[in-house]
Amino acid sequence: GVQTVRWCCARNARKFAMSMVQLELDEKDKESFSEMQQGMNQARQELAMVDGNMRKVATERREAELILAELSGMGPDTAAYKQCGKMFIQSPIDQLKGSLTTKAERCQKDHDALSEKRKHVTEAAGKLQEDFQAFIKEHLYTQEKS
Repeated sequence: GVQTVRWCCARNARKFAMSMVQLELDEKDKESFSEMQQGMNQARQELAMVDGNMRKVATERREAELILAELSGMGPDTAAYKQCGKMFIQSPIDQLKGSLTTKAERCQKDHDALSEKRKHVTEAAGKLQEDFQAFIKEHLYTQEKS
């Protein structure tokens, strides 16, 4: 038979204002409801993962650019050391500059790719949210006042 399910939804994602909603769902609808919730949770997790990766890559790029800026004022005969685990190994400064430039460029490409992925994940999450809201509106249980 049809059962009434109480569900707590975030009406406004930024403010997380909570309100109680009653839904009338049969077994098939409960399954659809559960799948939609899982899909939305997965989309949120993926978005959080992409955001974290974007921050990490941006930090790496900034670090490489700052070190490169420090090394740019030094001559080619300056002794420079590259960290390898807990050790420091002397390396030619031009080699260090080249590897830092390459790292900064790679990080920028990675950031651009992650930014594009974030755009697609955000669009997919928005579509899931719209479908979920439509499902909720379709199954709202209105209480009649006596």
